[in-house]
Amino acid sequence: MNAYQVKGELPKGFLGHISYETILPEDNEGIELRFTFGKRLMEDPGDQDRNEAGEAWIRNMGREASFEEIDRLIGMEKTEINVSVFHNDAYIGCAHRDETDRTAVISPREASEGFIPWSFRGGVLKIVLHVYQILNEETPYELTVIGKEARR
Repeated sequence: MNAYQVKGELPKGFLGHISYETILPEDNEGIELRFTFGKRLMEDPGDQDRNEAGEAWIRNMGREASFEEIDRLIGMEKTEINVSVFHNDAYIGCAHRDETDRTAVISPREASEGFIPWSFRGGVLKIVLHVYQILNEETPYELTVIGKEARR
């Protein structure tokens, strides 16, 4: 496997899981996974965003929020997408990092934080994007998986 790459855009408010699968060749051993997305912070809060933040404040704080508190609450929100890896239905791990650009390396000898060392010889590689919150329309993302051949 040389490389597997997908790109997409997510709409504001999207919540769910997106799954990608590819077949790995027998001479493959490890992978390098690169994931990036844009528009992490809310770009242009509208009236509906401000109203929803105010309602959340009331539910959690028991009182109405000031304009400054609503602005602070909106400023704390972020788009969040995590990445899980599976091989032939075995769970290899998940990246729960607060970053818009992530790279993970997984091989039989080493693995990035959140993953276990693993040999990816043949079979089905499955990558799941766990989308918890999208704050802006047309939020772009890109997933690239680069296969690493077994050492001979």
